[in-house]
Amino acid sequence: MTQKLTFFIADGFQALDLFGPLDAFMETNTLVQNAYQTQLLSLHPGLIATAYGQQVHAEAGLNDNVRCDTLILCGGMGMRTLKLTVQQATQLRAIADNASRVISICTGSFLLPQIYPEKSLTITTHWRHCQQLAEQFPQCHVKLDPLFINDGTVWSSAGVLSGVDLALALIGEDFGKAMAAKVAKELVVYLQRSGQQTQYSDLLAIQTGESQRLSTLIEWLPSQLHHSTTVAQMAEKACLSERQLTRLFKSHLGSSPSQYVRKLRLERARDLLSQSQASLTNVATKVGFNNYDSFRRAFSQYFGVSPSVFVQHQGREEHA
Repeated sequence: MTQKLTFFIADGFQALDLFGPLDAFMETNTLVQNAYQTQLLSLHPGLIATAYGQQVHAEAGLNDNVRCDTLILCGGMGMRTLKLTVQQATQLRAIADNASRVISICTGSFLLPQIYPEKSLTITTHWRHCQQLAEQFPQCHVKLDPLFINDGTVWSSAGVLSGVDLALALIGEDFGKAMAAKVAKELVVYLQRSGQQTQYSDLLAIQTGESQRLSTLIEWLPSQLHHSTTVAQMAEKACLSERQLTRLFKSHLGSSPSQYVRKLRLERARDLLSQSQASLTNVATKVGFNNYDSFRRAFSQYFGVSPSVFVQHQGREEHA
């Protein structure tokens, strides 16, 4: 059955918040005939300007009879500052109530409390605007870290490219994780990121001063997780002594080099378990553990749940 998607935009919307998820959904149509049907909605039909002045045509306005399966609220400066009138909020709420899912991309989340004023939503947005969102709408629970999060039928994402991550998750919900993986491959997305991943990445955290000396190593390590990488090898890659390397890691990333590699392995394992049918043993091997027992203990300690229970929980979510 075709899923009908409606993207809500207004002047000053972020183009990538629209076209990133839109491309992911439309790519699905090359693999599943008529998987998704889309339309653009605004306050009024007509030309709508992006934050940089380019224009797109919204074929529908709030006064039109719009019905969809998924309502997607795009972000951008214009969306963050958009104040809906009572009538507009009521009209958008009616569309949302008839949809099975409501999604915000980036600062589109600033519209969610306007259309759901009675709800204490748990939501996220771009890290730069989380504090403003929380202060402006204190009834909401604003999460700084997740790439995306869902609260019942309401989903929100950190925006920009994380909107693609959320779109892939929804494609997986609609057509299965294997289909989402195919779409990700077509989009040349290196790895589907789970919503639990932090939006403020380690590479962003080290973009100041002497900490940039770690950047080459941080970029290299994810490709080495299936190997046994020693601190000495890491120090050589970073052109540092082991003592210097340890000091920089503790100062800027809050862990030792070995602890950091262990974190990368476990987070990669979590993503593999979320997105594939690989056996637990194979996942353990892919992320560099010598045996399943040591992997199970490390995974349970880090995430508070065993790998097998985590997989069972993922299965329940997929079929919920």
